[in-house]
Amino acid sequence: MPDEWSITDGYFDVAGTWHETSAPTRAALRAAMGTPEDGPPVWFIPAGTSPSLWSPCRLVLEDGQEIASINSLPADLPIGYHDLVPIDGGPVTRLIVHPTSCPEIPSAWGVAVQTYSLWSEHSWGIGDLGDLATLAGAVRAAGGAAVLVSPLHQPAPSWPQLDSPYYPSSRRARNPLLLAMPDPCPDDLHCDPRQLIDRDAVWAAKRTMLAAAYDGAEIGGMAWATADLPSDAPWTVALWNALCEEYGGDWRDWPEPWRRFDPRALSDRLDRDTDFSRRARFHHWCQGLIVYQLADVAAVGVDIIGDLAVGFAPDGADAWEYQDLLALDVRIGAPPDPFSADGQEWGIPPFVPWRLRQARFQPFIDTIRAAFAGVQGLRIDHVMGLFRQFWVPAGRQPADGAYVEFPAEELLAIICLEATRAGAFVVGEDLGTVEPRVRERLAECKIAGTRVFWFEEDPPSTWPAACLATVTTHDLPTIAGVLSGADGDDDQRERLADVALAVSPAAVIALMHEALLAAPSRLRLLAADDLCAATERPNRPGTVVGPNWRRRLPFPVGKIPMPSP
Repeated sequence: MPDEWSITDGYFDVAGTWHETSAPTRAALRAAMGTPEDGPPVWFIPAGTSPSLWSPCRLVLEDGQEIASINSLPADLPIGYHDLVPIDGGPVTRLIVHPTSCPEIPSAWGVAVQTYSLWSEHSWGIGDLGDLATLAGAVRAAGGAAVLVSPLHQPAPSWPQLDSPYYPSSRRARNPLLLAMPDPCPDDLHCDPRQLIDRDAVWAAKRTMLAAAYDGAEIGGMAWATADLPSDAPWTVALWNALCEEYGGDWRDWPEPWRRFDPRALSDRLDRDTDFSRRARFHHWCQGLIVYQLADVAAVGVDIIGDLAVGFAPDGADAWEYQDLLALDVRIGAPPDPFSADGQEWGIPPFVPWRLRQARFQPFIDTIRAAFAGVQGLRIDHVMGLFRQFWVPAGRQPADGAYVEFPAEELLAIICLEATRAGAFVVGEDLGTVEPRVRERLAECKIAGTRVFWFEEDPPSTWPAACLATVTTHDLPTIAGVLSGADGDDDQRERLADVALAVSPAAVIALMHEALLAAPSRLRLLAADDLCAATERPNRPGTVVGPNWRRRLPFPVGKIPMPSP
């Protein structure tokens, strides 16, 4: 049972061995969270229900409409975020009316791709949204209907540019590095699949070009719109970006008063500092361009599935704005298991459960809403984190960590609400140490699970319908990597040995894809790396330098082999 801080007594690992939470770990986590306090009342109500109230209240709907004195909630109350105001006084209750499930996942096949790894003769050193549209068109032409993309979250606009899309500055804004640029491509940014992506060089060139376009210059034979474009990204992230360009990429080193998110100080500076105001508006404009280009991708006619990272960097925009709600001396990770014998520590600070409740879950609402913007589906990385998170105190090893419980029912209700509003389906990445209750509850919410060939003993023909089925992930070997021995996965190579001896490696890939596409699972995704017979995986967990997240696909996007329609 969790204590008052939501810290659990221990956990069973994948082998069934119990690991008790140590007293030093519990003390460190309590200190990082502070003493729990009550917050303003929040009431989650399933749509269509009509519970009675303790006393007469006035109901203020999300759109501003008011309903006079009521003694019970109307059964036809629209989903959304409303306020319940007691007529005889007392605190206002935030009323969150939600569906009990998400839209169903489609029955389709498609491709999973690291967006940055795409390339063409038009790409400025990195895969962009134009390349993604090309891939989506090829998938549709081959009879597919979905493309899963790596996280599009925004990194800091400073240098060096971080490579991992799973370690963003903000999950509420998107990466302008992925904007498609007009021709011609600078000579030093032509893509070569034998070379690694240099994000610093790409951002230097794109930042200069985008700034010129924002200032009204005609770029590439066209005048880019300089008016503010509609953007779902919060203005606060644009303000952080402007401060970041002035003071550096880590807000913890900034001078006062900018080290804290202070709306009054920021408003005052916007009024008196025209250069700061212009830079903030520029970054917000870039977010509008992304909305515009992502709409072009969706217009191709396939479902674009976004990817929500577990969290954000401790020095970035989200951590700066939400710093009072975070355990900044803790990092989220995973306990030791067969996949990672030493466990994992991801460098990501967690929200403190009781502080998130105090904020009426608004940071989570804003993050989920931003993740659904412009996509037709959403993959939630490490979906078990909605139920509990493995916290590692600063300076400790993952083996010294402990699980902290999260308000899963409330978080799932918000996901169901925002998914329904967006008309988007949801997939949860439920790999690793998973409690039985997690998959049961996700299924009730129609959040599909994930099946990966490398982790399954049974063939794809036996996998369930309500799941995303795939051979591999960005952290796991490619088929060609296993067959060639380049990835060093002896167990999986032995598994494929009989087939590999009988046919060519290309035929093995085709056979595995054929088996996957014939599976009963509703959503079946082929990795772009496997379609191109790439031998190296995008990311090798446990390593933090070198080629991770920097490899291009072997073929340009227009020549990626697709299954026959």
